[in-house]
Amino acid sequence: MLAAALFVAPIAAPDPALAAPAEARPSRQSAGYLDQLLNEINGRRAMVGSPPLSYADPRANDAVHQYLADLTPLMMAMNACFHGMHNPVAPAWNYVSASGLDGEARGEVMGCPMRGYQWTPQQVTKSWWESPAHFQALYGDPEANVVACGGYGGGQRGFESVACVTFKI
Repeated sequence: MLAAALFVAPIAAPDPALAAPAEARPSRQSAGYLDQLLNEINGRRAMVGSPPLSYADPRANDAVHQYLADLTPLMMAMNACFHGMHNPVAPAWNYVSASGLDGEARGEVMGCPMRGYQWTPQQVTKSWWESPAHFQALYGDPEANVVACGGYGGGQRGFESVACVTFKI
């Protein structure tokens, strides 16, 4: 069974001491993946009459990459799927807000790590589409107009974990 998660929490600043090492940070190769991911998301939003999302400043996507670099190894060590809730990783929108994005956090969706599996844009957006809570957070919220997305543990074709955070700007 493919796992995806959703959670909404208050915003607080991330702990800079939890930053992942430079080798865990996103590469330029992920740009093609993020383009495909946004196209998949917006195609599904169009099917339900929600306006398209646009990516925030690239620093916001980098912040989601960093969030997953901090969170994914912890999820894998615990063999569990969960969002950052100061456990010790802060929520994703804290990372995005710290990157300079000023807006109202609307929701977070995640494709959780599974050993030996990588999420493609098509697979993760389909998983979110089939989950009522994820559907509402990503596709059914017409007020969301900006998204920041990132991945961990992969590259151009797929990632071990993927997250997107929506905002109203």
